[in-house]
Amino acid sequence: MCGIVGYIGPKSVESVLINGLKKLEYRGYDSAGMAVLDGAELSTRKALGKIAELEKQLKGQPVDGTTGIAHTRWATHGEPSTINAHPHLNNERNIAVVHNGIFENYAKLKAELMDDGYVFVSETDTEVAPHLLEKYIDEGFSLDEAFVRMLKRLEGQYAIACISEKMEKKIYFARKGSPLILARGNNEYLLASDIPAVIPIAHEAIYLEDEQWGYITEQGVSIFNLAGAVVEPQWQSVSLKEEDVDKGDFEYLMLKEIYEQPDVFERIFKERIDDSFIHFPELKFGKEYLARVGRMLIQACGTSLNAGMIGRMYLEQYAHISAETDYSSEWRYRNPLASGDSLVVGISQSGETADTLAGVREAKAKFMRVLSFLNNINSTMARESDAMIHLMAGPEIGVASTKAFTAQVLNLLFFSLYVGSIKWLLPAEERREVLKEILALPEKMRKILKSHEQIKQIAEYLKDKNDTIFLGRTYNYPSALEGALKLKEISYIHASGYAGGEFKHGPLALVSDNVPVVIIAPQGEIRTKMISNLKEAQSRKGTIISIITEGDEEIKKESDYFVEIPPCLESISPLLVAIPLQLLAYYTAIARGCDVDRPRNLAKSVTVE
Repeated sequence: MCGIVGYIGPKSVESVLINGLKKLEYRGYDSAGMAVLDGAELSTRKALGKIAELEKQLKGQPVDGTTGIAHTRWATHGEPSTINAHPHLNNERNIAVVHNGIFENYAKLKAELMDDGYVFVSETDTEVAPHLLEKYIDEGFSLDEAFVRMLKRLEGQYAIACISEKMEKKIYFARKGSPLILARGNNEYLLASDIPAVIPIAHEAIYLEDEQWGYITEQGVSIFNLAGAVVEPQWQSVSLKEEDVDKGDFEYLMLKEIYEQPDVFERIFKERIDDSFIHFPELKFGKEYLARVGRMLIQACGTSLNAGMIGRMYLEQYAHISAETDYSSEWRYRNPLASGDSLVVGISQSGETADTLAGVREAKAKFMRVLSFLNNINSTMARESDAMIHLMAGPEIGVASTKAFTAQVLNLLFFSLYVGSIKWLLPAEERREVLKEILALPEKMRKILKSHEQIKQIAEYLKDKNDTIFLGRTYNYPSALEGALKLKEISYIHASGYAGGEFKHGPLALVSDNVPVVIIAPQGEIRTKMISNLKEAQSRKGTIISIITEGDEEIKKESDYFVEIPPCLESISPLLVAIPLQLLAYYTAIARGCDVDRPRNLAKSVTVE
């Protein structure tokens, strides 16, 4: 949530900051702003709306300098407005602060500061920071001392960047709970919430740890912990390229990422499969330990939880392990019981999801081991988990997750097959048969992608509806949840996903000639049960949109609209079903005139609880 960029160097600071913000706009786009030091003079610009609005303002009121910070906001405290946009200033207007996170004790600090005569102009929690700095400077402390004192007063999680007229060509930073990286190019230094903001300038980066602070100058980077000890910078090469995070020839990043999925799978195959065996070279757990695990507790949020629900069934089928799933935000509060053979599994694209990270910490506090499935191997979850499996989906910038979801499901499937094999519960012949089916997925995905014109026609019908029901069973019950989530996220049509068997226990009341029903019914054990659901909806005048296996003439005849997927094992059908569900949400959103990559009220990385 929210994106931060900072820069010191010879280039135009305005240009660098704007380009960095554009690459972080997936983190929030309610408002944007920047503060720049030109000599000893601080200039700020702020605009309501997307970064393009700030860019327009800068054309009429440019800023000049070599040191600056910028911010794109996802609103938490205070509605989206120019006043609530970052940066926030102190009363003397010589200190500027940008912030990602939440100061949980801001109300107490604000009351204290107001009693001392400091005047607040915004509704945000962030504004306490520049006033605290001013207060401590007024009391005679240096800016370094004031910054540390401020940090020690702040409760909650944050990433902070600060500049001041009192210290030319110096950017202060701090991190606790919210991601922040430092980067360097050729005689220039940057900081940002995520790595895309620093390419192509940077060739090396540092991933800050919790409760580290410091400053960057033209000469380099200084990092400390809150006790004052110097932290030696650990620079890592930046391998990400410009083409990895731009739209290429596609209209939207989401569409590009949908079409990348076959290539992602082939890349994962090269790393994971060798002579019919599955390998996890990054996995720190030994086979002896995994063979003893008898229970897995999967906790995740949103799309990642839907992937985890499919993974739960894989673990039960192929590894014979008892598994359960829960929302991270609920799991940590229900006092989950630990036992010696239990393993907690966290799933997160970013590795910075606040609720999932809190679940990891709750597990560690209970002395439970944690395995995380992550797309960002430099994330906080990667560092705090006992072991990690890399999703290898590549950078996912679109707010609505697509390729990360299918990469999560695929890696959970591989992990289940791997554990089943080392426990001697999965016959080699069955493993080879499943792997053969998996290896055929990329070409089958490409075939589904060619049906986009047919899906566009369904989207034209769907665009005028206010509600949609998605139904699936067993492996595709989570697919129904994911299809409904995608449609809600980017088209703003209310949608609900249900297990097919539960349809008659209440949700059937919603069906009418104005509420279409998406039936997920590939070939398999539950197909005839899904036909029963179809008939139930049809008899209530519901419009039927079905996702079926090629050649299923029976369901095709009963459907108003249909999309076919190639034949496959029922257990891996969610990996094919995901494609038409993603395209249906995408084209419906386009038909409704929605901004697919920047859905309202949402951000890609949810780093606040």
